Amino acid sequence: MKWTEKFQSLLVIAAIFIGLALGQIPWVFKNAISLIVPALIVMLYGVFLNTPLNRLGNALQNYKVTGLSLGINFLWTPFFAWGLGAIFLRDTPDLWVGLIMLMVTPCTDWYLIFTRIAKGNVTLATALLPWNLLLQVILLPIYLLIFAGKLVSINILFLLENVVL
Repeated sequence: MKWTEKFQSLLVIAAIFIGLALGQIPWVFKNAISLIVPALIVMLYGVFLNTPLNRLGNALQNYKVTGLSLGINFLWTPFFAWGLGAIFLRDTPDLWVGLIMLMVTPCTDWYLIFTRIAKGNVTLATALLPWNLLLQVILLPIYLLIFAGKLVSINILFLLENVVL
């Protein structure tokens, strides 16, 4: 086991605290948007180094896990998000819509770090990335119309234009 694998949990926690500390510096705070992508690339680089990419094609052949993951992300979670909002955010529809948007767009990359820390199947998780990305882009406008259309006014043309671009 390499030292990066052995101490990955501590490295992630250290990165969080370093980010919080650096965020207090005005220049960093002002330019954070341009620093996020390079920081994520550095963090994910280590994950991809240890992932056998030649097995990605075979990973999706695990139909049970693939189907379960996609089912939870794109069938169960939208209803769960709506239900949580109905219980806790009924009086604040903007927050309710924000919760729905957050929960129906599954993470598309950095969860690999936590998968590795948990000694999960990083190859399978990597193979699921394109599906998660594609389905969330396609389904977000539909979910918003179904679950949030009565909560707030939604300009469907504006939404579709921004999703496509």
